Amino acid sequence: MAARRTPGKNTGDFDEIAGRLMERDFAIIETLARHKIMTAGMLEALFFPSAHSAAARLLTLYEMGILSRWRNPSSRAYRYVLGWRGQYLHAMRTDEKPPTKANAAFKAQQHFLSAHRPHTEGINAFYCRLMRAARSRGDVEVDWQFEPYSAYSGMRSDASVTLTWNDGRQLWFWFEHDRGTETLQRLAAKVSSYKQHVSNHHYEKAVLLIEVPTAGRLANLLPLVTELWDESHLRNTRLSKLTVAVSAATSAERTFTRPETFPDPFDDPRWNVLGRDLPASLGELPEISEEIANRPIVWDWDPEVDP
Repeated sequence: MAARRTPGKNTGDFDEIAGRLMERDFAIIETLARHKIMTAGMLEALFFPSAHSAAARLLTLYEMGILSRWRNPSSRAYRYVLGWRGQYLHAMRTDEKPPTKANAAFKAQQHFLSAHRPHTEGINAFYCRLMRAARSRGDVEVDWQFEPYSAYSGMRSDASVTLTWNDGRQLWFWFEHDRGTETLQRLAAKVSSYKQHVSNHHYEKAVLLIEVPTAGRLANLLPLVTELWDESHLRNTRLSKLTVAVSAATSAERTFTRPETFPDPFDDPRWNVLGRDLPASLGELPEISEEIANRPIVWDWDPEVDP
C-alpha cells in the first residue's frame, strides 16, 4: 500500500518549509527558475521514477505555494511555474532580492500567458528528451546553458549544449528551435549569421542544430540552408568550420507527450547534416563535425603543379 500523502500548507511558516523540502525539491525550483515553465511530464522525466510519485509531490509543492499551476481548457496537462514561495526560496539561495507577492504572481502568470510560451515549451521538450535518455542510459552527460544575447555578433541561440560520452566523445552545439512562425528565408538566414560568427571568432569547429516542426518544413528548408552554407563554388576559400544539421520533431516530441514512445535521441539518425547524403545521430556528430572543420581550402589552381 502506498504511503499516505501529507498535504502541504501555505502558511508561510519557515519551519514547515525547512522541514519538508528535500534536495530534489530545490532542484525542481532551480530548474523552473532557469526554464520558466514545464509540464508534469517534463518534471517527471527529470526528477521522478513514476507519474504517480511526480503527481503526488508536485501537488504538495503546489499546496505549499512553492509552485503555481494552470492548464488550458484544450489541454489536460498542467503547466508548472514557480509560485511566490518558490521564487522567494530561489532568491534566498542565489543571494538575490526576493520578489514581492504581487511581482511574483505577475511573473508566474506571465510565463503561462506569454505568447512565447509554446516556443519556450518546445525548447524545454528537447532538453527533457535529452535528459530523460541520458538518465536512462547512464553513459552520457548533458550540460545545458541558455545563450545570452551578444550585441557584438547580433545573435542569440536558444541554448548552448555540451554532450559528453563515457567513451570520450564530446559534442558542443548551438540549438535553434523553430515553430514555423517565421519565413523559411529568415530561418535560413540564421545559418549565414552563425557562419559569420564562427569566422569572426576563429572557431576551430562549431555545430548548429535546427529543429523544425514538420517534415514538410524540413524538406523546404534544406535546399535554402544548403545553398547558404555551401562554399565549394567559391575559389581560394577556406570552407566554413560550421557543421549544420536539421531535423523535424513530431507533435508528441514538441509537447513532450508519451515520452516512453520516443526514440533514443543520442542514437536516432534524424539529423540531416548539410553536405552529407545520409542523416546522422547525435552520437555520430562529433566525428562528422571534425571532418567538416578540417576540410581544406578550395583552390582555383593546383599548388603542386603551379606553385
